[in-house]
Amino acid sequence: MKKVALSVLGLGLGFLLHAQDMNNLVENPGFEQTVGKVKKAGCIDVAVGWISPTGAPADLFAEKYGKTGFGTPSNDLGVEEPHGGKNYAGFRAFSYGDKEPRNYISSKLKMPLKKGMKYCVKFYVSLAEGSKYAANNIGVNFSKKQYNIDEDRSIISETHLAHLNNPAFNGYHGWDEICGVYTAEGGEKFITIGNFTANGETTNERMKKPKSFMGSVVISAYYFIDDVSVVQIDEESECECEIDSQFEEVNIVYEVAPINTEGLNASQILQFTNVYFGVDKHILTESDYQHLDIVVNAVKDGSNKIMLTGHCDSEEAEKDPGIGLLRAEEAKDYLVSQGIDGNRIMVENKKNDMPADASGTDIGNAKNRRVSFTLIK
Repeated sequence: MKKVALSVLGLGLGFLLHAQDMNNLVENPGFEQTVGKVKKAGCIDVAVGWISPTGAPADLFAEKYGKTGFGTPSNDLGVEEPHGGKNYAGFRAFSYGDKEPRNYISSKLKMPLKKGMKYCVKFYVSLAEGSKYAANNIGVNFSKKQYNIDEDRSIISETHLAHLNNPAFNGYHGWDEICGVYTAEGGEKFITIGNFTANGETTNERMKKPKSFMGSVVISAYYFIDDVSVVQIDEESECECEIDSQFEEVNIVYEVAPINTEGLNASQILQFTNVYFGVDKHILTESDYQHLDIVVNAVKDGSNKIMLTGHCDSEEAEKDPGIGLLRAEEAKDYLVSQGIDGNRIMVENKKNDMPADASGTDIGNAKNRRVSFTLIK
């Protein structure tokens, strides 16, 4: 009897998934159908129904093209399992100083959007390990006419849908869902995905090359993309978006003003200086540099060793206990870049063994996500 019940359940699920696929207005949403071969960069048009609307074509990654550097899950830009199927696409969302042109992917919808109707729009992105940057402003533009730009230039236009918090997606592994509801103006025939905002208005985050990645780094924010869908709905509640914990968390960064060093010796300056981080973050910000510059000035004329201790909050200690070390190494890299001899600098990871605040509150946890400094005499 159980076997029969399971079979019926499986059959029902199959019908449900088939119905969802039939309702999707995006042709070839997972880039699985191909015509031709991927021999080099810029082969997005090998995926049936997809093109790049500018002179800088996007890329296609397919399982069978690993020897060309455009395979899945491994390729020249990193390692990522497809969100679904065996293929995915890739595009450049940002490049510092526009040194590398952005890419966009575009497809004609199966039918035009209906005026006033609501559509659930979803797609998934993953930052390639070869990216030197992460960026925000990744979104969707719907249009009645296809963009057709011969030059290698950005499309500056309206972003009709992006992630609610519009974060800089900086996850090297796994997929981040971009999801929301779009109310159609009517007659939109094309979907285009990329960054439609000027560089000066795009937040970028400098990334540290993963030790596991042996390839060449690109000076851009390059993203893999998979499973694009546009489905008509009656109510917004029908658009079920995944809850991404990294954006749901209260992400408080504890901030203090740089200390007044007057009358303090080097040991005291280091004792009273800390660099604080957001949840799951280890990349330095502009305010962090102000505190680190004080450390640099305090130790630059000495020969003592300096201990940099990385810390995290209790939740981070459970899911990523190594993040404290990443924070300490990030601070070390900056001190070395400012002329401090790297042989003088030691790093250690105390995880959550030495909390600055054991209250368990959001503010307390924010105080614990830090790097502290000690002068070794």
